[in-house]
Amino acid sequence: MEDSDHYRCRLVYLKHSDDPAFQASAACEALLSLDGILLAAPFDDHSVHIIYSLDKLSFELVTELLSELNFELDDSMLISLRNTIYCYLENNARDNMHIDVTGFALDADEIEGKLEAGTQKYWDDYR
Repeated sequence: MEDSDHYRCRLVYLKHSDDPAFQASAACEALLSLDGILLAAPFDDHSVHIIYSLDKLSFELVTELLSELNFELDDSMLISLRNTIYCYLENNARDNMHIDVTGFALDADEIEGKLEAGTQKYWDDYR
């Protein structure tokens, strides 16, 4: 199995907001400070293109983190179904690659500490 099999490329859709602090570029700033994110770039104002490693992150963890940071994710039926399929496929891939997911469970203080270290100035400017 090649190293590239451990990477996933996804689009995360956000609810439309006129506030620039809750649009795709702000979400990218928050995600880039996480270990395991290789790319986080705005696809448009309300969707984020990410590439991440299954060894360190999951799609579910990324979406939960964005929700905790008050980014509202698009919860339409088709997007929710697509996200559920992503989570199912990633769980199967991790099982087949024998990746231990116990290291994924970061407590809220640890996540917040990582984010504040790299993006505190950004958040101070916009919130």
